[in-house]
Amino acid sequence: MRASTVPPEGRMLLSRLVRHARLRQLQLLLALRDCGSVVRAAQQLDISQSAATQALAELERVLDARLFERHARGLRPTPAGQALTDAARGIMSELEDVAEALAALRLGASAALRLGAIPSAAHSMLAPLLARFYLGHPRVHVDVQEGEGARLLALLLGGALDAVFCRQPAPLSEQLAFRPLLADAAVFIVAPGHALARARRVRLGQLAGARWVLPTSSIAVRDVFERVVLAGLPQAHWFPVSTLSLPVLKSLLAQPGAVTLAPRSILPALGPGGSAHGVGVLDMALDPAALALAPLGVAYARQAMPALLGEMLAPCGDAGPAGAPDGLVACG
Repeated sequence: MRASTVPPEGRMLLSRLVRHARLRQLQLLLALRDCGSVVRAAQQLDISQSAATQALAELERVLDARLFERHARGLRPTPAGQALTDAARGIMSELEDVAEALAALRLGASAALRLGAIPSAAHSMLAPLLARFYLGHPRVHVDVQEGEGARLLALLLGGALDAVFCRQPAPLSEQLAFRPLLADAAVFIVAPGHALARARRVRLGQLAGARWVLPTSSIAVRDVFERVVLAGLPQAHWFPVSTLSLPVLKSLLAQPGAVTLAPRSILPALGPGGSAHGVGVLDMALDPAALALAPLGVAYARQAMPALLGEMLAPCGDAGPAGAPDGLVACG
C-alpha cells in the first residue's frame, strides 16, 4: 500500500514507529510471543527483566496501544500485538536474509541474487539452472526462498526478491514482467505397485474406488481436480489432508488405492517413475487440454531484468510441450 493511500491515523502511527521504534523491541515482541513470559523472553535475548519490561512499555506508549495481556499461563498478544508481531517476524526474517548476503559478500562473494520459487518450479527449472549457473559464476551468493506464489510475488513487488520462478500469474501486476519457460500439465500419480500403474488408456471411471491425496487449494492443479475429477467422480473420497510436502505425498501414495493429481513438472522431485522409490504416472484417456496448466517461468520487475538473472536464463528457449516426459524442457 502506498503512503498516499494510508489513512491519517495509519500515517501518524507509521511516523511514530519510524521515529521511536528499535529493532531490539521487534526482537522482544517475537520473544514474548514465543515464550509467553517476560522472564523467559529476557533470558532468550540476554537482557534483564526490567529492561524487557521497559522496552515493551515504551513501544506501547509510542503506539498508544496495549500489545500483550496477562492470562493464566503468562502473556499473550492482543490483536494489536499480534498484528505488530506478524510484521516484526517478516522484518526480522528479511534482515536475516540481508545479513546472510552481506556476510557472503564480505567472505568473497562477488554479488548477490535473491530468488523465490514455488515447489514445482524449484525442482523442474531452478535447480538445474543453478547447477549450470555456478559453473560460470562460482562466487555469486544466491538466496532462494521456496513457498506459495502469491506470497513470493508480494515480496517481489515489495523489493525483497529479485525474481520469482512461478506459474504465470493471472492477472499479472503492471509492475512485473513474466517470461514463460516451461509448459506444464496435471498428471495422475500413483505408487509404482498400483493396479493401474501399467495400464493403457485408463478411464476416469476406473478410479471410482480410489482415495485421493488432495492438492492444496492454493495451487493451480487443485482447480483441475475440482473441474475434471469431481465432475466425473462426484462421490470421490480423499484423505483428510491436503499437502505441498513431497515426503508426505509419497507416504500417502503408498496407501492402498491412493492416487493424486500433481503438476508434471514436480516429477523429478518424486524420483524416477516406475522405480521402487519413484511413482507411476497413469496413462489417462482424457483430453490433454483439460489437464493443461499455466506455464512455469520467471517474474521480475518490468523496469529491468537483473543482469545476473539474464545470465542464469541464457540457456533457456521457449516453453516446450506440456507432455514432455522429463519435466525440464526449455532450460535443460
